[in-house]
Amino acid sequence: MSHGSVNEKGELMELKHAPVAGYRTAFYIAFAAGVLYLLILFASG
Repeated sequence: MSHGSVNEKGELMELKHAPVAGYRTAFYIAFAAGVLYLLILFASG
C-alpha cells in the first residue's frame, strides 16, 4: 500500500508543511484531561 504518489523519476512525493506552535501543548493537555477523566470514571464506578 502506497502512502504517497510517485513522480516521473520514480521519486516519492510527500506533502510537508512547517509545524504550528501550540498544537503539541494542546495535544498533551487534551490527552491528560482524557486520562484524568478515565481515572475518575473508573475510580467512582
